[in-house]
Amino acid sequence: MGVVCILVVDPAGAQDARLRACLAQPGRHLEVVASAVEALRRLCDEYFAFVLADAESLDMDCLAFARLLRQQPETADLPLVLLAPAGWDGPRTVQAYRSGATEVLHQPVDPDILACKADVLVALYHERRRLDELAQALRMNEIFAAVLSHDLRNPLTAVATGAELLLRNQDPQLVMQTAERIRVSGQRMASMVERLLDAARLRAGTLKTRFERVDLGAIARHIVDEFSGPEHAGRIVLYTHGAVDLVGDAGALGQVLSNLMGNALKHGEKGQDVVVEVDGTAPDAVRVAVKNAGCMQAGLGARAFRPFVRGSTGQGVGLGLYIVSQLVTLHGGRVELRSAQEIGTVVSVTLPRAGGVSESSDAGFGAG
Repeated sequence: MGVVCILVVDPAGAQDARLRACLAQPGRHLEVVASAVEALRRLCDEYFAFVLADAESLDMDCLAFARLLRQQPETADLPLVLLAPAGWDGPRTVQAYRSGATEVLHQPVDPDILACKADVLVALYHERRRLDELAQALRMNEIFAAVLSHDLRNPLTAVATGAELLLRNQDPQLVMQTAERIRVSGQRMASMVERLLDAARLRAGTLKTRFERVDLGAIARHIVDEFSGPEHAGRIVLYTHGAVDLVGDAGALGQVLSNLMGNALKHGEKGQDVVVEVDGTAPDAVRVAVKNAGCMQAGLGARAFRPFVRGSTGQGVGLGLYIVSQLVTLHGGRVELRSAQEIGTVVSVTLPRAGGVSESSDAGFGAG
């Protein structure tokens, strides 16, 4: 099922440590932010099971915060748990529910009660994701057919037109140019088909994996070499820090890095470097960050990791980041995306050194 993220909004750092401890169960990642504005920004970038906020210490009116969550399409259905001060009366509590709070717990909160509420909300989160997967699966066959017929049309036309030119012309320069166009179009078609097949294998749970100790730095260097053609030469800058070995599937991790680098080259500002950093300085995880100049399309956020979502350029089939997220989940890791004018676009992948699955196995995603 992957790691479940819970967002805690605690501007004053005043929440009882026992409350946080009861939420921090295996398979859950607790992310704490210091302001309501930061919470709203993070909610646009990543999926969370629910939000926990202290109504008294929140740096904006808690009812306004609840209404803002309900007004945004990405968070309209996201559960919000408010920790209310002991002095809240009945009408104030009713107002909180009407503003969009899912649950209001009055201080002092029993950690066991909060833990039970969290268990229910996490279970509902898994169920929502399962239903989303089922709905996507029902559409998948139609989308596959549409993508194949629409996206493959242009490169197929280029190949057919090029073949006609080769038959009619003997000019060496024209032959070379036409052959290169055919080669590039063939690569594009092969890439599209491979992405579609990978997505199908992931969803069907038939992707074969073999987990063993691998050097992520060496894998990254190999992928950088693959992008050393004339059109990309010198544009990827790779840095490695610390021990970058972990337990994982070398092929899957290579595809993660290839998709991230290819995406950055495709959608980043032309002529600007793509910076790849593999950081192994943490004791229990290895972090990869791929950064390119330029901002992502406004409002894309976490939607970028859904299948068949494409950026403003309309290039590709919209499966690159979806496959990344699925393969990272397979390894027990997580993916984060940040995009802003001052930093460009950064996709960060955090992978546990121990790996997500042991030995040889099938990756089981499917609808669940």
